Amino acid sequence: MTVKLDTHAITLSGTCGIEEVEALIGYLESRPDLSVDLSTATVVHTALWQALIMHRAKITTASSPAPAVEKILSALDSSMIVANTGR
Repeated sequence: MTVKLDTHAITLSGTCGIEEVEALIGYLESRPDLSVDLSTATVVHTALWQALIMHRAKITTASSPAPAVEKILSALDSSMIVANTGR
């Protein structure tokens, strides 16, 4: 599973496909207080991006995210990006 609920964040890692969207939405709805860590995500399906935008998730990422992730992040509302983890 590439979408996990951790103690301090919802973590997306590796290639995150459409099959993960239900889990992500469940986590976003049950834990709206947590940020979403994209530091180790390499590819994120558009359905997951839509869920993140719809829930106005707070996103953390590596200082140099994967190119596919970086392109989408650059188009998001800056208020959704809370921190770069420096990884």
